[in-house]
Amino acid sequence: MPILLLLPIVILFSVGYVVPLAQLVLKSLQHDGAWSLNSYIEISNSPAFLWIVLRTIALAATVTIVCLLIAYPLAYAISKCSPRAASLLLLIVTLPYLTSVLIRTYAWIVLLSPNGPINQLFLRLGLISEPLQMVFNSVGVYVGMVQVQLPLMAFPLYAVLARVDPSLAKAAQSLGSPPTDAFLRVTLPASIPGVISGCTLVFLSSLGFYITPELLGGPDSYLIAQGISLRVLILGNFDEAAAQSSILMFAVIAVFLIFRQRIAEELDDRPHNNISLVGKSTSGLSARWPILVRLTAVLHGPSTRLHEALTVARRPALYVSAGLTLLFLVLPFVVVIPLAFSDAPYLTFPPPAYSLRWFSSLLKNTQWLDALSFSLRWAGLSALLSVAIGVPAAFALVRYRFSARVPVYLLLISPLIVPHVVIAVSLFFALAGSSLIGNPLAFALSYTIIGAPYTVVVMIAGLKRFNRTLELAAASLGSSPLVTLRTVTLPLLLPTLASAALFAFIVGFDDVVFGLFLSGPTATPLPMRMWDNIRLEISPQIAVIAVLFLIVLALLMLLRLFVGAVVQGRRPQESLHR
Repeated sequence: MPILLLLPIVILFSVGYVVPLAQLVLKSLQHDGAWSLNSYIEISNSPAFLWIVLRTIALAATVTIVCLLIAYPLAYAISKCSPRAASLLLLIVTLPYLTSVLIRTYAWIVLLSPNGPINQLFLRLGLISEPLQMVFNSVGVYVGMVQVQLPLMAFPLYAVLARVDPSLAKAAQSLGSPPTDAFLRVTLPASIPGVISGCTLVFLSSLGFYITPELLGGPDSYLIAQGISLRVLILGNFDEAAAQSSILMFAVIAVFLIFRQRIAEELDDRPHNNISLVGKSTSGLSARWPILVRLTAVLHGPSTRLHEALTVARRPALYVSAGLTLLFLVLPFVVVIPLAFSDAPYLTFPPPAYSLRWFSSLLKNTQWLDALSFSLRWAGLSALLSVAIGVPAAFALVRYRFSARVPVYLLLISPLIVPHVVIAVSLFFALAGSSLIGNPLAFALSYTIIGAPYTVVVMIAGLKRFNRTLELAAASLGSSPLVTLRTVTLPLLLPTLASAALFAFIVGFDDVVFGLFLSGPTATPLPMRMWDNIRLEISPQIAVIAVLFLIVLALLMLLRLFVGAVVQGRRPQESLHR
C-alpha cells in the first residue's frame, strides 16, 4: 500500500529531479565528449573561484549568526505570550515568508538608497553628514538576506521554546537562581535542538541564494550561485557550470545528511509535549552539552552581577528587541504600499502626491497582464499537482512503517535544501535541444518539483495532529476505508489541504530562478517581468504588484481561516452525532 501511495511522486521526482541532477554530475565529468576531470582541475586552480567559495561560506555563516542573535529574543518573547497573541505575532513573522522575495528586495533598494528613508532619517538625526552607500554592495546583501532568512530561524526556535516546561525555570529560581542564571542553565540548553535546526536551514539556504545578492549586491558580493548562472546564460561554459553546480550540490547534501536526524524529526512518533533535562549533570545541565556546563560555570558570577544590574531593564530590553525585529520584518511593506499610490512619474519616496496612475498603467500593459495570467495558470496547476502527489505521499509516511521511510522523506524534502539554481541548471541541460525550453510544461514540472515538498511537510504535520478515533468510529459503523477517507478524513483535513496548496502555489508563483533558464518568447512568468523591471528601470509598478499580491494573500488567508473555523465548528457536532 505505501508503494502505491508513493509511486506518483517518486516517478515525478525521478524524471524531473533525480535523473537531471545525475546527468548534471555526469556532465561535470566530461570534456569535449570524453570522460575527464578537466573542469574540476580548472576551477580548483582558479583563485577567483576559491575566493567566491570562501565569500559564499563567510556570507552564509554571518547571515546564520546574525539571524540567530536577533531571532532568538523574538522567538523567546513570543513563547511567553498568550496563545492568541502568539498566533498573531507568528502571522507577522510568516508574512515576509509568504511574500515575493522580489518585492522585498525591491523595497530594500528603496529603503537603503542614498535618497531613501533610512539615510534621510540618519541625516535628520545628525548621525551622518552625507548619505551612506548601503545598496549595491555587501551591506545591502547582508540586510536583505537576513530579512529573507529570519523566519527560517524564528520558527524552529519558537517550536522548541514553546515546548520548554516553564516550571523548570521557576523551580530553579525558587532555589535561589536569578532569572539570567536560570535561563542559561535551563532554557538555553533545552532550546539547543531549535538552534541547530534553525542554523542548518538558514546556512544551507544561504549557500545557494541568488536573487537578493544579484539585485542588492555589487562586484564585491559575487557568490557561487551567480557564478553558475553567468557561465550558463552569458559565457556558455557548460562544463565548468556543471562542475560548480555539482560541488555546491554535494556540499549542501553533505550538511543535509549530517543533520538528517534533526531534519527528519517530523517522522518521530514520540510525544514532544514537554522538554525536560533528562540526563542532567550536577549543575542542572544536560550531560550532552558539557561545554554549556563549563560556560555557565564561568559565567555564573558575571551573570549574577549582570542580572542584579539589569533587573529592571531585562524584560523591557527583551520586548524592545523583539519589537525591533518585527519592525525589521515588516519594514519593506511599509514602504511599498505608499509607493503603489505615488503620483510621481518615477520612483520617489515619500511620494509627492497620491493617485492610481500606476494601477491604471499596469492594467493597460498587456505584457504585464500576459505574464500575470501565465503565472496564475501554471503556478495554480502545479499547486494542484503538488497536492495530488504530496497528500498520498504524506499518508504513506505517517500511516505506514517501512524500512525506506526516512530516506524517502529526505528525498522528497531535499528540493527545499538543494539550491534552486542547481536544480534549474540540471533541468536546463536535461531539456536542452527539446521543445520544452520555453514551454509552459517545463514550468509546471519545475514548480511541482519545488512545491510538492511543502505539501508533504504541511500534510505530515496535519496528519500527526489528526484524531484517528473519528476514523475508527466510522469503521466500527461499517464504513469502508475509501468512504471514511472521503467523508471523515479529507473534510477534517481541509484547512491543512488549503495551507498545503497555498504554500505550493506561492512557491511556484514567486519563482525567478527557473524562469531565468526555462523562459521563452511565449512562456514568460510574472516574476521574470518584475526581475527585468527591477534590474533595468525600478518603476513604482512593482509596488502596485506588491499591493495586489498582499490583497490576494490576505483574501487567501481569510479563506483559510474561514475553512478552519467551519471545520472546527463541525467537529463537536459530528462527535455528538456519532
